[in-house]
Amino acid sequence: MKRNIFYLFALAFTIMSCNKVLDVKPTDSVAAEDAIQNKAGVEHALIGSYHALQATGLYYLNAMVVGDIAADNLTHTGTMMDYSHIENKPIPAENSIVEGMWSGAYNGLNCVNNILIKLPGIEGLTPDEYNQYEGEALYIRGLLHFYLVTYFGGVPIQTQPTLDLSRIEVARNSEAEVYTQIINDLTAAKAKLSKTKVKGRANKYAASALLARVYLSKFQILGDQPSANLAITESSYVIDSAGYTLATDYASLFNPKNNTNESIFEVVFDAQNFTRLAQYYFSRNLSGRYEFAPETELIQSYEPADTLRLKASIAYDTVTKQPYGFKYKDVSGGTDHVYVLRLAEMYLIRAEAMAYSNGSIASIQADINIIRKRAGLENTKADNIAALKLAIENERRHEFVFEGQRWPDLVRTKRAVAVLGINEKFTLFPIPHSEMQTNSLMTQNDGY
Repeated sequence: MKRNIFYLFALAFTIMSCNKVLDVKPTDSVAAEDAIQNKAGVEHALIGSYHALQATGLYYLNAMVVGDIAADNLTHTGTMMDYSHIENKPIPAENSIVEGMWSGAYNGLNCVNNILIKLPGIEGLTPDEYNQYEGEALYIRGLLHFYLVTYFGGVPIQTQPTLDLSRIEVARNSEAEVYTQIINDLTAAKAKLSKTKVKGRANKYAASALLARVYLSKFQILGDQPSANLAITESSYVIDSAGYTLATDYASLFNPKNNTNESIFEVVFDAQNFTRLAQYYFSRNLSGRYEFAPETELIQSYEPADTLRLKASIAYDTVTKQPYGFKYKDVSGGTDHVYVLRLAEMYLIRAEAMAYSNGSIASIQADINIIRKRAGLENTKADNIAALKLAIENERRHEFVFEGQRWPDLVRTKRAVAVLGINEKFTLFPIPHSEMQTNSLMTQNDGY
């Protein structure tokens, strides 16, 4: 019992130290860089870094919401007008949600950079322990830089902790430079991480899965043809070698009481560290906020036979008849699964990389059909590259609805302008006003 109490205290202590990006020497706690002095300190700091992913601007809420409300899956129905700005565009630079996305990511980067800078001086670690700690920190760093480049384009690369005021003003790196850093971090992480699967912790396969997503994005955003082949290689490695399996029942993926072998990496929430996704989706009659609701066009876009995914994703309030997002169900406890990567995506990443690089039609169809079969659907009728591209886009929309994927999908494939009817310059979010005010080296994205 005493050991557990000490552990919880140390964990809470670490989380407090990662509270603010520029809180250089908090007066009410010991800074993270001072706390990491031994193996226990490294472990607590690493757990604190995973908890940093639970920020509101990250996987507590907005990493899973913004990708759908910025696109065509959700419409704003609540009281927080900042969501309406994201839906309707252009987004004001003062938007608090955008601010939270930015600050949440850089806070998490500061946490893992504190670990990485202190790790070489920690005594008593075995080589395997050292590699695992370093690999997990590099994985989180890659994940957060990718989150930033996805929404903001080129951003300042942070590979050193903010220990004093000299690092507050930093210029933007190019998108290409950010992608290079992400790939370097994830490649190093993959080499160092073990294959052991622990829920909520990164392993070798999680690094490979994230690399697959990053390579696909780099291929399409930057026109880097070799990255298409690398996306295929990394996704194939996970599919063929990792031992993950698709859940037999799609709906079971979103039962908080179930654990699934389809999950490659997820941010874990429990009764003490909860998510409010269900509360924001559920209707007011069902104790929710009903801050956003499924778009009518989304509901109508499901194939008539696609009832398994539709019923697992969207439900109706029996009193008001309002549709609401149903993937997150634990309104009171907030213990829902919040997936970052799952096996289904690896098949569709591989299919997309092949389709956009004129790969084998039969191979592309095979990967699409694996996902359709689980959904209870017949094989795809798409039989040429142009049709297969649209089939993959449609499959991803319904497979990953409310998992934050739709906006990045449309931007990555350069389909956002045609599908959403927006100006291309608004496919990047504004750099937050607070950053523009405090960082004289920062430049704003076009159109803001």
